[in-house]
Amino acid sequence: MKKRLVKGLFITSLIASLFMMIPAIAQTLQVYKHPRLNIQFEAPANWKENPYHGDKLIYEIFDPDTGMHVMLWYTTTEQDGPQYLEKMADMKNLVLEGKPSKIQIKGRNAWFYNVPGFINKKPIRMLIAVIPDGKSKTYPRENALHSIQIWCPEDKYEQHIRVMENILESIEITDKLN
Repeated sequence: MKKRLVKGLFITSLIASLFMMIPAIAQTLQVYKHPRLNIQFEAPANWKENPYHGDKLIYEIFDPDTGMHVMLWYTTTEQDGPQYLEKMADMKNLVLEGKPSKIQIKGRNAWFYNVPGFINKKPIRMLIAVIPDGKSKTYPRENALHSIQIWCPEDKYEQHIRVMENILESIEITDKLN
């Protein structure tokens, strides 16, 4: 009797998990391209742009239904990727645990954190990463870095983590500027 109950609960939770995953799997994806830089990514279709009028090199899109955001920019700095990522996380008051992880995104080395924090006093969960892009052509002693932030409200994180990871994994540095 106890075995059947456990087996029944397992099957019920497995079916419920599959139904929760179907919307994320079934979503139509769209390629979003930074309007001025050579970086793009895939995310669900019909997201909205949040323009940065003061800095045209910052590109942010968001999903008004889920509160998920993606922000991209390019910078040059004397810091290496991990140092810049730690500085960026500190400036945003994110709660860091340990050192950033080294990962691969489309065959490129990258540095990454998955961290909690706050935006406008609301708890969020953020994936932040930098992809080194060699030395700056303008300032040869500085490192060129593509920066990525993907976040959603903390209470929706478990529901959206796979979409957030897919966006991060889809980041691509192209050969041509857009």
